[in-house]
Formats: sequence, C-alpha cells, structure tokens
Amino acid sequence: MLSQNTKESVKERRIFRYTLADAWEYTISQVDVMEGVKKGNVRCLYFNTPGMHADTNVDSLIITISQNYIDMIKNAMLSHLDVCRYKEIEFPVVLDGFTNTFEFAPEESFSNIITVFNISAFRDGANVAIIGNPPYKGKAVLDLYNEISKILLENGVSQEYLALRF
Repeated sequence: MLSQNTKESVKERRIFRYTLADAWEYTISQVDVMEGVKKGNVRCLYFNTPGMHADTNVDSLIITISQNYIDMIKNAMLSHLDVCRYKEIEFPVVLDGFTNTFEFAPEESFSNIITVFNISAFRDGANVAIIGNPPYKGKAVLDLYNEISKILLENGVSQEYLALRF
C-alpha cells in the first residue's frame, strides 16, 4: 500500500545524448542527461584508446545536476525544436574526421537522432568546404549543442566528454 505522502515519480528517461566517434565509428566519448533520476543524472564516458583494443581505458563521470539545470537543457531544445527535428545535415568535405551524434528528447513524445560528420566544420571561421547551401543546418545544431554543453561545463562535466574534435 502506498502512503498518501508518496509523490508521483517521473519516469527515468534520457533527454539528451551526445556521442563522439572516430571515422571508423568507434566511440570516443558519450554524455547522457537523464530525467527522473535523483542522483547521477549526467553520465559520461571517455575511451582513451577507442576501438576494439584489449587495452582500452575508459574514464567515466557520474554527476548530479539540479532539476533547474535539467529544465534549462530541455528549454534550450524546446526553444529550438525545429533544429531538433532535422533529418539530414549538410556534409563537410573532410577526409576521415569524426562522427558527432546528437539525440534530442525534450518531451516524452518526441525524440530524434541527428548524425553530423565533422560538426566542427560549421564553427565560425572554419575553412572547410560544405556540400549544401547556407544557412547551414549543421551550424544550427552546433549552436544548440554549444548552449547545452555550456550548462554541462558549468556543472562539472569535463571538456573531454564534450569535445567535438576536428
């Protein structure tokens, strides 16, 4: 029997994920932001030697940020929901490089995964050819990611977990 003081709990779910992989799609780092978790709602992994190596070292970080910051991350996504809905992103002309994957799920009824190759090519001042026409969707995704990563950095997530690489 549940007591009358029991509050309705929020179901645990991931609202944001960022994954950095190398050109062979081996994960280098990953950051998950969870909702409905009292402790450890930001979970980070960093593979020092990505790939199928027997000597792969993994660093991890689990921290707790307040619901206020979780709401700030959700609000950033909700205020750029058009960006979160993108299906295809322009293609920077870079040999090898990195794969950046973003999962946006600001609402329980909405989730979208966006894969961008070498998203650093969309930063201001980058001198990289991009197949597509401005304004670039990749730039909008990068701007949204920068907004979210700033919140995470201010709350103790190390840059190694959030790196874009180029």
